[in-house]
Amino acid sequence: LTEAGEELGPAVLALARWGLKWAMGERRADETFHPGWAVLGLRACFDAEAATGLRAVYEFRVDDEVFHARIDDGTIETLHGPAQHPDAAITIGEAAFLRLTSQDLTLAEAIDTGAASVSGDGEALRRLPDLFRLPPSRSRTA
Repeated sequence: LTEAGEELGPAVLALARWGLKWAMGERRADETFHPGWAVLGLRACFDAEAATGLRAVYEFRVDDEVFHARIDDGTIETLHGPAQHPDAAITIGEAAFLRLTSQDLTLAEAIDTGAASVSGDGEALRRLPDLFRLPPSRSRTA
């Protein structure tokens, strides 16, 4: 990004966090969702303190979309596409991914029910649920 684009980063992430409050929960029939949107969502919900001392690359495979997050001692970089050498990989369907992001399902429950599978470094996988803090969802009904 240009310097001007970099300066917009905090504002874009604040808008993403705000939007997540209203976007989570039950999806309406006319609403669209693309798992790749999580690339921004992961950055917006990242808990830098929880990632202190962690260096890991997570690859997410949600149906046909693949994206990854590179964690380096409290910082995050998220990108579309596969990681070259992921430390951990999570494969999950869109419906289960939405339930996971709306906090209606934990990663452990998704694995136990077969809705998700994981591979890679056990310590990186154990730390994954603590790395992201989703804002509490808000109701969109009047």
